[in-house]
Amino acid sequence: MFLFYCTYVPCLALGLNDGIYLRYGGIYRNKLDKDGVKSQLVVGMLYQLLLGILVTAVLIVFSQSAQRRLLFILVLIYYFFYSGHNFLGFIFQAVNETNIYSKSIIIVRILFLTAQVLLIAMGMGNVNLYIIFYIISISVAFGYLLRKFQPELMSGTFSFRRGISESWISIRVGISLMLANICSLLILGICREIIDVRWGLIAFGKISFSLTLMNFALTFIVQISLVLFPALRRLQADQLRVYYAKLNRALFYLLPVMYLAYYPLSFLLELWLPKYAISISYLATVLPICYFDSKMNLIGNTFFKVLNKQVLLLEINVITIVVSLTLGLLAAYLFNNMYLVILDMVFAIMFRNVLADLLLSSDIGVNITSSEILDIILALIFILVTNQLGWWQALLIMLGAYLMRVLIVKSKLLQEFN
Repeated sequence: MFLFYCTYVPCLALGLNDGIYLRYGGIYRNKLDKDGVKSQLVVGMLYQLLLGILVTAVLIVFSQSAQRRLLFILVLIYYFFYSGHNFLGFIFQAVNETNIYSKSIIIVRILFLTAQVLLIAMGMGNVNLYIIFYIISISVAFGYLLRKFQPELMSGTFSFRRGISESWISIRVGISLMLANICSLLILGICREIIDVRWGLIAFGKISFSLTLMNFALTFIVQISLVLFPALRRLQADQLRVYYAKLNRALFYLLPVMYLAYYPLSFLLELWLPKYAISISYLATVLPICYFDSKMNLIGNTFFKVLNKQVLLLEINVITIVVSLTLGLLAAYLFNNMYLVILDMVFAIMFRNVLADLLLSSDIGVNITSSEILDIILALIFILVTNQLGWWQALLIMLGAYLMRVLIVKSKLLQEFN
């Protein structure tokens, strides 16, 4: 639940960090406006802290549980360090020094992993201790980025007035992208919240655990998209078309491997975590979310940002939220079926990716309709065979389906070449 809340607090930045990313994306580090960046960092952290305190106070007043009130306070403390870390992280990504940002993420993971191992070894079961060490981890990572950005911070001059004016520009540029990102989170978040309200925290935890397992792959893929943006920003329109076609072709062949990898990985996970067998079984249904989200992050979001079409991206996400909310409420309160809510998540993410791809490909001038149809068919086959058949039978069918789609595309390409 703490991590769930933490995914939404970045909206308190009002698009500042997203605006920084869009404004400075593709620029070289020595060309940065040091005064403007330093002023925005200080002003941004101040107003986000004030907004965080205000929102936390309201949530505490209306909260019925002492544990949740404490949770809100811990989220606020985490957000203070996260906001600074996120700001500097976007700066390093914008200037194409993603390796520095990636190292800061590794610091968070290693520190928190070490803390988890020690706490588990000591038999500590209090969740608040784990949250505190998670906060400590992000604060150390923030310190690391500050140190790496020290030359610019030391040489830059802080101006409160400059900070306000530059932050306002960044907010105006980034607000639509921030809203699009928040809406992207809400597509699944709404359904997860429906499960929490309708069936309770235990059911929420089971679904969230399967989504967390899926997010291991997504985390890696999101980092690739962050590297792609500043690089693609420097290309001309004709070059963008070529790279768009290449990326689609590469993902068409590579992404289905996650379906094939599911069978041995789920077997190992069930051996390792037998008490979480139900959560792992949900992976057989939610894994297509990872497939279509990966495509959306690598191609959709990246190219919409490169083409400055953040508003269109926002509109696509808002439409998908309406679809997700409508189907989720029907599944929960009309049919009283949690599995239908999970299928709603899959359908909503699939719908968003297909809609975004069709609009984007039409704008760029590359026809990808056939690959979209094959992606949908493969996802439906995976859900059906994995939930109905034994693992080895399902694996053979999925392997055959994958080879068949490769042959279909190969023959189509050969026809076009001829």
